[in-house]
Amino acid sequence: MPDHSIPIPRGPCRRSALASEVKRHPVVENGGMHPTHPDHPIHAVSHCDPYPYYASLLARPGLFHDHSLGAWIAARAATVTEVFDNPVCRVRPPAEPVPLALLGSSAGEVFRQLVRMNDGPAHTSGKGVLERAFASVPASRVRARTRAIASQAMPQPDTPADLNAWVFNTPVSVVADLLGCLPSGIPAIVASVRDFVRCLAPSSDGAQLVNASLAASALQYALGSQRRVAPDDSLMNQVCHQALIANWTDDPALLANLVGLLSQTYEATAGLLGNSIVALAWHAGLLQQVRDHPDGWRQLVRETSRHDASVQNTRRFVETPTRIAGVDVDAGAVIVLLLAAANRDPEANERPDQFLLDRPDRRTFSFSRGAHACPGQALATEIVSTALSCLFKTWSEKDVAGLTWTYHSSANARLPSFSLVKPM
Repeated sequence: MPDHSIPIPRGPCRRSALASEVKRHPVVENGGMHPTHPDHPIHAVSHCDPYPYYASLLARPGLFHDHSLGAWIAARAATVTEVFDNPVCRVRPPAEPVPLALLGSSAGEVFRQLVRMNDGPAHTSGKGVLERAFASVPASRVRARTRAIASQAMPQPDTPADLNAWVFNTPVSVVADLLGCLPSGIPAIVASVRDFVRCLAPSSDGAQLVNASLAASALQYALGSQRRVAPDDSLMNQVCHQALIANWTDDPALLANLVGLLSQTYEATAGLLGNSIVALAWHAGLLQQVRDHPDGWRQLVRETSRHDASVQNTRRFVETPTRIAGVDVDAGAVIVLLLAAANRDPEANERPDQFLLDRPDRRTFSFSRGAHACPGQALATEIVSTALSCLFKTWSEKDVAGLTWTYHSSANARLPSFSLVKPM
C-alpha cells in the first residue's frame, strides 16, 4: 500500500549504448531540466538517478535529523539494522494505528488488521501463518501458474502501454490464481486492487477514499466467497489451514491480510518486475549474461532488489525514548529508513554500485529485516524471475534498449512507467 504520493518533476531515462555501467544524465522534458540530484529523501524515490544523492547521505552520521521532513534519517546499513532490531521502533504511531483519513471506513478496517501494520501478538501470530502458508506452495506450481498468466497478455516491443499493464497486472493475477480465485473473476479482483492501492494515498480526496473503501469491501467479499470453495492445493486453503493450527480465529483479520497480500503485490512486486526490466535496458550485455547463467533470472531479480529497490524507504515510530547510532531519540520521533541507500552501503556490499549477478554474500534491505521481514520475498522472486523469462523468450536486447522510462510519483515505491525512445 502506498505511503502517500507527491508530484515530482521527472525526465525520461534511457540506456547509454557506450557502457555497461551507466550514469543517467539530466534530460530536457517539456522545457525543464531534470535536477542533477534530488533535494529531499522522499523526492529521491522517483528521481531518475537518486544513487549519488544516497551516497552523499551515507557519508553523514548514522542517524541525522532532516528538518524539512521533521524526521530522523537512517541511511547506513548498520543504523537501518539497529532500528529494525530496536523493539521500541514501531511500524505505526502508537496514538494513530490507522491513518486519520481512513478511520471509520472499510479501507481503514483492512489497514487496522494488517499484520505488517501491527506489532506484538497481532503481528507475530498472523505473520507466522502467512510464512508457513507461502512456504507450502511448491516453487514449481508458482512457476507454472506464472508462465500461464504472463503468456496470456504478452506485450510486444512496440506497445509500451501494454508493457506497463503487464508489469502491474501479472504479479497480482498470479497471486490471485494461487489463492484459488476463478480465472473469470481475476480481472475484477485486479481492478479492485488497483483502485484500493491508488486511492489510499494521504493526498487522496474524499471521492478517492470512498473508492478505496468500495474496493476494500469488494475484495473482502470476493475472497470470503472464494474461501468457501478454495481448492485443496490453493494458497487460500493453506492460509486457512495454518490459521487453524495457530488458533488464529480472527476471520476478518485473515481476509484483511489477504487483501494486503494482493495490494502489496500490486506495487512492490510490480516494481521489482519493472526495475528488473530497467536493469536489462540500462546495462549493455546484461541480458546475454542472464541467459548464459544457470540461475540467471533469479540472480537478476535478487540483484535488482538490492541495486534498484522497488521499496526505497520505510518508517518507524519511536514509542519510548531510546538511543540509536549513539544519538538519543525522543518518544514520538519518526525515523525514515532509506533501504535503497543501505543496499548501496559499501559496509554491507562490496562494489555496491556495480550490478553483479554472482554477487557474493549479497545483503538486501528491500524486503525489510528482523520481525517485519517480508514473508513473501521468495514468492515475489519466483514470480518475477519466471515472468521475465517468459517476456525475454521473444524480446531481444535491441527491443529493451528501445525503451525509455519515468517513475510514478510515490513516497516510497520506485515504479517505472515505460515508453519508446523518440527518434532523433
